[in-house]
This record gives sequence, structure tokens and C-alpha cells, in this order.
Amino acid sequence: MSKTVEECCEMWKKDLEGEKSLDFLGFAHFGNLKWIEEERERYLKDRLSVDPSWRYFFEGVEFGLKVGKTPPCSGGDFSLKIALLIDAYRRFGHLVADINPLETPPNWIEELELKRFGLSEEDLEKEVPAFGFFKGGTLRELIGSLRSLYCGKIGFEYMGTFSLEMEAWFQEQIEKGSAMQLSIEEKELLLEMLSRSEILESFLHTRYVGQTRFSLEGNETAIPILWEVIDRAAHFQVDEVWIGMAHRGRLNVLANILQKPYAELLSSFEDDLSLSLFESDDVKYHMGFSSEVETKSGKKVVVSMPPNPSHLESVDPVLLGVVRGRQKRKGVAKKQILPIMIHGDAALAGQGVVYETLQMCRLSGYEVGGSLHIVFNNQIGYTTLPKEGRSTRYCTDIAKTFGMPIFHVNAESPESALFAAKLAMEFREKFGSDLFIDLIGYRKYGHNEGDEPFFTQPKEYQKIRSKASIRKQYLDQLVQEGSVSKERAEKIEPEFRKKLHDALALVSKDLPLPELTLSPLEEEIVTKVSQDVLNQVRNTFCAVPASFHMHPKLQKWIEERKTKERIDWAWGEALSFGSLLLEKHSIRLSGQDVQRGTFSQRHLIWVDSESGAPYSPLSHIGEAQGTIELINSLLSEYAGMGFEYGYSCSDLETLPLWEAQYGDFDNGAQIIIDQYLASAEQKWGIKSPLTLLLPHAYEGAGPEHSSARLERFLQLAAKENFRICNLSTPAQYFHLLRGQALRKNKKPLILMTPKSLLRDPSCTSGFPELVEGRFQSVLADPMPIANPKKLLFCTGKVFYDLIAARKAGSKTRIARIEELYPFPEKEVQKQIAAAPDAAIFWVQEEPENMGAWRFLEKKIEQLLPKEKRLNYIGRPANATPATGSHLKHKQEQKTLIEQALSGE
Repeated sequence: MSKTVEECCEMWKKDLEGEKSLDFLGFAHFGNLKWIEEERERYLKDRLSVDPSWRYFFEGVEFGLKVGKTPPCSGGDFSLKIALLIDAYRRFGHLVADINPLETPPNWIEELELKRFGLSEEDLEKEVPAFGFFKGGTLRELIGSLRSLYCGKIGFEYMGTFSLEMEAWFQEQIEKGSAMQLSIEEKELLLEMLSRSEILESFLHTRYVGQTRFSLEGNETAIPILWEVIDRAAHFQVDEVWIGMAHRGRLNVLANILQKPYAELLSSFEDDLSLSLFESDDVKYHMGFSSEVETKSGKKVVVSMPPNPSHLESVDPVLLGVVRGRQKRKGVAKKQILPIMIHGDAALAGQGVVYETLQMCRLSGYEVGGSLHIVFNNQIGYTTLPKEGRSTRYCTDIAKTFGMPIFHVNAESPESALFAAKLAMEFREKFGSDLFIDLIGYRKYGHNEGDEPFFTQPKEYQKIRSKASIRKQYLDQLVQEGSVSKERAEKIEPEFRKKLHDALALVSKDLPLPELTLSPLEEEIVTKVSQDVLNQVRNTFCAVPASFHMHPKLQKWIEERKTKERIDWAWGEALSFGSLLLEKHSIRLSGQDVQRGTFSQRHLIWVDSESGAPYSPLSHIGEAQGTIELINSLLSEYAGMGFEYGYSCSDLETLPLWEAQYGDFDNGAQIIIDQYLASAEQKWGIKSPLTLLLPHAYEGAGPEHSSARLERFLQLAAKENFRICNLSTPAQYFHLLRGQALRKNKKPLILMTPKSLLRDPSCTSGFPELVEGRFQSVLADPMPIANPKKLLFCTGKVFYDLIAARKAGSKTRIARIEELYPFPEKEVQKQIAAAPDAAIFWVQEEPENMGAWRFLEKKIEQLLPKEKRLNYIGRPANATPATGSHLKHKQEQKTLIEQALSGE
């Protein structure tokens, strides 16, 4: 029976007790090879027959406490030393690979020194038998083969990937051939793609001097890599490819990969002010495009690139959400839609959203069948060098956290790049996992074409200016080897330049400015449902399977829902979801702890008390119902919300909701809110029905657990870009959710949701309000007072504080504005007209510089008679949303409520 490494180590210590010169490493020691050889023999016959600790040892994952370092070896079996040497090249060969076109690789590194394996120069002529990739020969010849495989133009990092199976697969693929053998036709196509890439940039540079385009020059090999990836994807039955990228090389990829007409591309340079080309309101290097592309094998693939803002890497989670939504809507296998994320080296290493996005790769609610990551590595970020911008050797080192393989490719070796692309797609097809291609090149010009890079990187740019282009280098190689004739080579550039000049002739110099039309928010929607539907939802939701072991407290919670005629917030939500599911609408709710609910209010997933198995009652409402996904998300707001935004854009038939654990935490996703949710329709014409559920209200919980920053959303509100609501009854919530799912004009919904009101018996609704009611943007006082002297407008939870404190005989009327944007002008006007003699006040819990006050002040005042003005009641302006002292909070709340009701 195989022993563990630790057990063998203990035996060796006993056998060699007293030999103090030996340096035991804690797991094994090379001075005694007896046990190692025995375990190795077992391993060679059947790798599963040995203890897992030995499998890791022989795979080179762990030997000794010095992880990744092979300790010096003296004496012992020659074949074992060779095995360890080979393992070291697989593991560390990339460190001496020729992958950087601006640097000469080192001749040696400590990890590959012969003495580390108990070998010397004298052993170089010793014979090594044939095995695997090696046909037999001397140790010197073996090292030559290893250097050819692992120290060439590609540096492979695959040891320590997610599984031993992956490592074994990579070894087989890499070691069965040192290079991708291309036919003459394939080499000509590669040259053509390089030519298109370079000549387009050159044409734009000379025609539009100084215009910002974020040139791809220095990394033109990206174009043939993408072309090869799409071709291989089509071979594996992929029918959609989605590419997410920032600015660098974007225009080139749009033209030469997505085949955006050259005339359209050039038009954007001819008249930057014109929106006619984009039908949007953004700059040209933020724009997206989609087209059907025919690959070199004749297959057709739809290739799309969503637009994205200047916020680097923010598109990563959005892209994954789009792909996941497309996969669900089309009902296809995940591998049929390929996401490609194109990163900049500095952004990849520096942006935290990258880590958040990668963390999703194997989570059931987010995984997409594997993403391909391609780094356009320019070895600089604006004017910051790698040594100033990261603490890691490579910009891709974050991928190691997730066991993702990495190929570091010299951009001046296009054929090696194609091999990497081919291998990457074969890997995704087999394993459905992420992989990185780090395409290492340079940036020919500054950050943009108006910058002078010599100001900050004179040495680097001396090298860059002295280099021939990648196309020129490859062209010379092909001519020299006879693959392309000199005559043919000379025709390539003028032929392609003629295409560009012909396209330029099509560009109109008198471009009209179109009117951007945004979809309206106003829409008549019937949201009421029959009592029979509500009964069906209630009865099926509360039907606990006979074999299910329910927690006693939850059993009581369910029993109450069977008979109670008053509906609380969470029950109103469940009834809304259930009714939509019966109507065959689908729902996706994600966020931190959404299955149970942050405040233990929701319980839409039950967990068996004995087996731990989950059960979703809303998945059993009807036979032909819609689907519901309830996803406890990773602890992320930025990528988490970004993913849901992308999903919502690609599946408009599903009701998508993202819930913050506390509303305050939405500011962790402020980039998604500002750059996508609030502005995407105006910038890019993209619609989203995403609903944000943001717990909000003042209950003495401190600065970070009180405010969802309502004022920020109101500041972003314009041109009916979204709806912003702060509701006060479960019935209102019920109808608003149903309306959000049923409306044709899709808009984001920002919803402040309650905390203490979740269990407040005052905050309930009756079934008739669901059967006959509708959503109301303004709620009148439930106990209207004749001839009021004061009219208080408020929103949300403070209404209940005011009602509770209002005394009998009061002359104060209280109205709730439930929908803050679009501002319900007519409904507010009705409330004002019904209280002609009343002084008008706005009451809020938030400080004066927060909440809805600044937004509503002028809007309400414009509706008042000239002799009246709107008065403010609330906390004074403050730098933080709320106090951290519960006693101070209570005093502040008491003061503002007394002030609001004073003079009664």
C-alpha cells in the first residue's frame, strides 16, 4: 500500500537518526531514494495507485517546503534527476523564453542550473533513453529539445493549473511538436492579416494627423490571433463570439475582425461631431459593432463587440453577463458562445474588477463555459512602466490564483501566436475553462497619438523607433524561405491602400446630425391579478414536500403565510414573483445572501435541516411556468452588478434584479451605475430592465448602513433614463415589480427598499390591493384631514414615524411621493390643490445635502402659488449619511418628527 510523503519522511528520519549533516526538508530528502523509487514505480504503472501527496510530488506541484524550487540533489538515480530536470523546464522554462521583443532573455536561471539536480557539465554527454517527446540521445540534446519546447517564442505557464488532468494534457500538446506547421496558404493569410492591421494604422496616422485612435502598432499580431481564434471557435461549433475590450486597437479590431465597413470607420475621423455614424452620443473608440463573419474554413459566426466607457476593465463582468444571458435565451450549450476579454497589461494588473470577474469563472450562477483572455501587452500604462505599476513578474500573475494557464507570446513571432491561439481554443473545448494569452509587444506611439513618449521613456522608445514593423519582419522571413515571392510581397501594400482610398471616396463631407430618440417611460400596464392566481401561488409556495425537513422556525413562518390576510414586504415580493412565473416570465435575482435575504425576510430557498439540500418553492408554482434563478453572489458589488447589467441587456424577457446587502454598498459599483446603467441608452442606444434593490432608511445603524445614496441616482436622472422609487407598502412593491417585468419600454429601476419595515405590522397590505389595485406614484394621506394647516411631503419609512407621532385632531396632512423620478408633477399638483391653505414642507430623514431634497426643491416649488414656498425639515447638512450613535440617532429622529408636526 502506498504511503504518504509525510509517512516516508518520518521513516527516513528514524533510519538516518544521528546524521546531523542531512538537511531534512519536512516532506522528503534526496539523500535517500529508496522510497522515492518505489513510489515512482507505482506511479509510472498507475498514477492513481499512489497517495495523492506523491502524485503532487511527481507532477512537481510540491516537493519540500520550498514550493516551486527544486532542492540540490547529490547521488541517487540518474533517471530521477532527468525527470526532475524535465519537470523544472516545464515549470520554469518561460523565465528564459524569448518572449519580449524589447529585451534579450537571460542565458540561465538558478531554477535550471544542472547542479540543482545533482548533474554537472560532465553529464552532458551521457545517454538518455527515448521517452515521450525525446527520441533518445545525450543529456545535451535533451536540454536542447527542452529549450526548443519551453524557451522559444512562447513561455508556457501551465504547471499548477486547476487540475492534474489539465497539466497532463498541456504536456502532451506542447511536447508532441515545437511549432505549428503552416501551409503556404496559411502563411499568406497570416501576412495579409498583419498587412491589414499595420496599413490601416499607417493610413489613419498620415491622413488624420494627431487624431486620437489608440493605435495597435507594436502589437499588430493581435489581428491574426483573433482571426485564428474565431476560425477555431467555428470549428468547435461556436456560433457567437463576444469581444470585450477597451480602447487600444479597438478601431483596428472593429474594421479587420468584425468587418465594420472602412467607409464608416473613416467617416468618424472626417467629422467627429457627427452622430450619424454611431446613432449615439459617445466617442468613436468607445463604440460597439456586430456582424456575421465568414471564417477561412467557410463557416459563419456572429461576432459582436459591446460598447464600453473609458473605465478600463469595467466591460469584463458586463461581457460575461451578456454571454450568460445569450446562452440562456438561446437555450444552447455554454460552449457555443465564446467570450473574449481583451486586456491592457497595466489595467489587468491594476484593476480590482479583474479579480472580481475571474472569481466568477467556476461559480454556478455566473460561469459561461470558459473565457479566452488576450492581453495586448504594450509593457507600459500611459507613462508608467511595469516596475512602477505592479509588484508581480507578469501582468497575468493574477490568473495563477484561479489555476488558469497562461501563454506568454512574443508579438514578433506571428506563427507562434497562431499556435497559441489554436491550443487555447482546443483547451477551452476540452475543459470549458479560462485561458490567458499574454501577447507581449510594445506601443509605437504615446498613450494617444498626440503624446510624446520620449518625455518619459527615452530608452525604451529608442529601441522601438529602431525596430522594423512586425509585418516587415514576417514578410522578409517569408521571402527568404521562399513562401512568398518578392513580386507578390510588393503588391500587398498598394492593393490594400487602394481599398482604403476607395472607402474614403464614399465618405460624405456633409453629414446630417440625427435626432437621438429615447424610448418613453410612460406606458399603460395592467398589473393586477386574480385572487385565484394569488391562491395558487400561496398554496403551492407553502406546500412543503413530505420528505423535506423544515427548520421549526421556518415551518411557523410558512404556516402564517397560509392563513394571514395581511401581506408583508417579503410576502408581497414572493406573490409578485409567483404570479409572473405563472405567466411564463422568468426571473433572475442575485446579490449577497439574496436566497434568505439580508434581514432573514425572504426565504425563497429552503435548506433541508438534515441533508442540507436546497429547495426552491417558487420553482414549483405551475407546470409550464417561467424559470427563476436565485443566486447568492460572490462578495462583490462592482463585478456583481456589472454582470447583471450585461445579462439584463441580452435577455430583455427576464426580470433581472440585483440586491445590495445594504443599500450603501451600491457605491462599490458606482462605475457600473454611472457609465452603464444611467447613460447607456443615450450613449449607445442600449436598453436594460435591471432592477436595483437597495435597503435604505435611518434606524441608528451608522453611516454605512443607513443611506443608499438616493441623491446620487436623482442627480443622474434625466431624459427618462430610469425610474427611481422609494415605496412604503407591499402592494406598491407588488405592482411595481410586475410592471417592471411587463413593460415594453425597458428601463432600469432604482428601488429603495426597507429594513425595519420588513417586520413592522403597520407596513402591510391586503389581498384586495393586489387584485384591484395598481401602482401609484403618489399616495395620499390614508386618514385625510379636512382643511389642513400643514401639508407634508415625504418618501419611504419616515412616513410611518410621522403617522405614529401625529396626534388626534391634527391639522397636518401627509402625502408620500413613491416615484421620485420621473417626477409625478400632476399627482403632486393634486395634493397641493387639495390643501389650499396649508403651508408646504418636505420631510426627510437624510441630511439636507443628501436624500431627495435638492432634487425636489425646485420641482415642487414650481407648482406652488407665488406667495408660497417649500420648507425643509430634516437633518442639517453633514459629511456622512448618519451618526454611529444609536442614542444620538433617536434624538435626531425625535427632533425632526417634532419639528414636522409642531404647531398642531
